[in-house]
Parts: sequence; C-alpha cells; structure tokens
Amino acid sequence: MAGWSGGARRPLLPLLLRPRPPPPPRSIPGPPRRTGGSAATAAGPARLKGPEELPGPGLLRTFVWLFLRGYLLHTHRLQLMSRRIYGPIWKSTFGHYENINIGSPVVLEQLLRQEGKYPMRSDMALWKEHRDTRRLPYGPFTEEGERWYRLRQVLNKRLLKPSEAVLYADAIGEVVSDLMLRLRDERSRSPSGVLVGDVANLLYRFALEGISYILFETRIGCLKQQVPAETQRFIDSINLMFKNSIFATVLPRWSRKVLPFWDRYLDSWDTIFAFGKTLIDRKMEELEGQVERGKEVSGYLSYLLASGRLSLDEVYGSVAELLLAGVDTTSNTLSWALYHLSRDPGIQETLYQELKAVVPADRFPGAEDIPKMPMLRAVIKETLRPSSSWRTTRCLMTRPTSPSLSGSCPSAGSGATAPPTTPSAPSPSAMGSVPASAAALPSWRCTWPSPGSSRHLRCGQTPAAWR
Repeated sequence: MAGWSGGARRPLLPLLLRPRPPPPPRSIPGPPRRTGGSAATAAGPARLKGPEELPGPGLLRTFVWLFLRGYLLHTHRLQLMSRRIYGPIWKSTFGHYENINIGSPVVLEQLLRQEGKYPMRSDMALWKEHRDTRRLPYGPFTEEGERWYRLRQVLNKRLLKPSEAVLYADAIGEVVSDLMLRLRDERSRSPSGVLVGDVANLLYRFALEGISYILFETRIGCLKQQVPAETQRFIDSINLMFKNSIFATVLPRWSRKVLPFWDRYLDSWDTIFAFGKTLIDRKMEELEGQVERGKEVSGYLSYLLASGRLSLDEVYGSVAELLLAGVDTTSNTLSWALYHLSRDPGIQETLYQELKAVVPADRFPGAEDIPKMPMLRAVIKETLRPSSSWRTTRCLMTRPTSPSLSGSCPSAGSGATAPPTTPSAPSPSAMGSVPASAAALPSWRCTWPSPGSSRHLRCGQTPAAWR
C-alpha cells in the first residue's frame, strides 16, 4: 500500500500539506488560510512537511486516554478532543496501526478528489485475518484493486442505480409497515402510552430486516416480538464481532493465545457467514425449482446467482459484507434524522405537511413520490452532512524505498456514530480516525440550528446545493 492506485504513484501526504489554491466559487467553507508576502513568493515554495513532523499524542498519552480515562469505547469523543488540540491533520497510534488523521472537510474533499480507478481503502486487516484463517473468500470491503473493481461492477448494478433500486420499493414498504406496527405496540406497552424505550435498537433491527429482505429475498423476523433464535444468534454475533475487534486492534498479538477475545472474534464471524450461507443455499434450491417450472426469477440474490459473473464463493463473501454495510448506515441515519427533527419542530411540521400533500392518507408512499418531496430530500441530505455514518478517514503510514516517510490515505472508511446520548464504538476501519465533519460542527450552515443560534432553514425552501 505504498501509493494510490490508478495513474502515476506519488506521495499523497505532501499534496495534502501543500498550500491550497484559491477555492472555486462553490467550495466548502473552511478556516481562513494564511497567505505569504511577495518575499516568500520570490523565495520559492515552502518546504513540505513529512508525516514524522505532524503533531499527535505519544504512546504514553494514548495509553492514558484509552485505558485510564476510558476513551477506548468512546473513541468518537477522543477524535473531537484530538482535533481541538492538534489541528486539522495529526498522527496517532491505535493498536497495531499508525494513522494520519484528517479533521477538516476541506482537506478531506481535496483527498477524495484524487482517487483513481482503484481507490485505496483501509486494508481491513482484521477482517482479512478471519477470511484467511477460515479460507473464506474476500468481499467488497476486504478485496482491493482490480478484483475489488470487478466485484463492485457486479454488485452495484442492482443496488446503487436509482432505476434498479425502485425494484425494492415494495419490499421496503412491507418492512416499514411492520416497523410502524412495532412502534405502536411499544408505545401501548409503556406506562405513559407514548414512550418508545430503545429507539436506536429498534431502528437497527428495522435496517437489518430491510437489507436482509433485499439481499436474501427472505424475512428473518427482526421486528417480531419474539425474534427467531437463529436470527437472534446472528444479531448477537454482529455485536460481539465489533466488540472483540476493538480488543484485537489494541492488544498485542501474543495475547490472542492467552485471552478469549480472538476466539470470540473468529467465532462471531463464523456465525455471520454460516447464517448468510444458509439463506443463500436455501434460495438456490428455490431458484432451481422455479427454473424447472419455467417461472421467471427476480430479486437481488437471484440476479447474483443467475448472472454467472460471480462464483458461488464470491457470492458468499460479498453478501456477508454487504449485509453489515447496510445496517449501521441506515439505522444511524434514521437515528440522527429523528434527533435533529425533534430539536426543530418547525421543520418537523413542514416535512409532515409536505408528506400529507403528496401522499394521501389511504395510500402508501412509493418511489415515484420521492422527487415530489424536496423537504424530505433536504432533511436526509442535511442529516448526512454533519452526522454521517461514513465520515471518517484513516491514513495508513507506509515506508517507501526513500528514507523519508510518505502518507498513503484511503478514502472515507466506516465509523458508525450515534446521537450524543448514545455512545458508540467505531468499527476497526475507523479506529484512531477523526470525523471529517468535526471542524464544521461549530458552524452548521444549513437546516439545523446550532446551540444558541437563531439560524434556521426557511421552511419549504431547499438550498440549491442540496438538490
């Protein structure tokens, strides 16, 4: 991982530290930039800093913060504190990883715009260790380079294209209806008759049910009052996998033979893969019967199996990783949207009136209604701006053949976040990294008013940048 794939390789960190050119008219707002005088211009460009010159906490301070002050399971707070202390770019060590952290939306945009055809992501070393240990195939998160590109070409076609995503509208509508029933049931069971206790957990189960229905074309019962035992083991395994991955990242490798976290980590992944494999094999048997009866097949998993572009092993590996990708992103976005809407009743009311005007009370919303609801689109986009589930970047330190270090930075990795009242532990790919939007939080510029501010979006008007 010594450079950026696609095109000529070049040290990336010096490019990030180089003084930026004047921003275009629609650039992202950032902190004021210092400009040198004519003497500095005549003397030539300033010397570029190397990664070893970046500020950051040493090993002792990192140990104190993580273990003595309790930031190990609250790394999102440590990220914000480090941004305040060290500025927009700093280095840190987290377990086996040496990281270069970016805490500026402007710098992050500059980095992401330099991606090539095969962008370099975080290497997901822990996930790969499980795949290699169990001799399992890589998926879209663990694969790299040309193989990653080939996988994404096949997987994206039925997931990311709007014209194809419409095919899942009925399935999602069915899951949403079950969520509404579960919410009503939770409210009726509460002493007040209106309280829903653990909203974040309920939205997590909703997202898991939805993505499972899309990927496996099968309901797995996450929203039932009594969750099936097989599904509950699967849910517990996801939580255990992420929890033990933190210990696997921080603790030395020799401790894996002494402490139980590593075996638990591997066993959790085994359960996740076994659950996916069972559903895929079951779907294959259904497809064979449908083909024999001359019945037309449809659905995402049916498309993957019938396309012939992926081997069965590649389908196993890809679906297991896609399943995890679709849960935290969806549930956290919904959690943050509800949190922000609860703080601004005016926008909440405007959104409600828009929904009433577009969708009659006797009809379920459809994909064709989305373009008619600009406020809904604006709320979702603004939620994703300061509170995105994918808002962190970890830059891996690499050692080229020359004596000096260069920084090689993959694009944004996963860092599941939650509302301020719900602490969360980011996944391994986000360890030691900083929210890209951290620098922008004190000066929110769109819908949601910051504390003590009177700035609001004019209800019913959507900023051009959001459309």
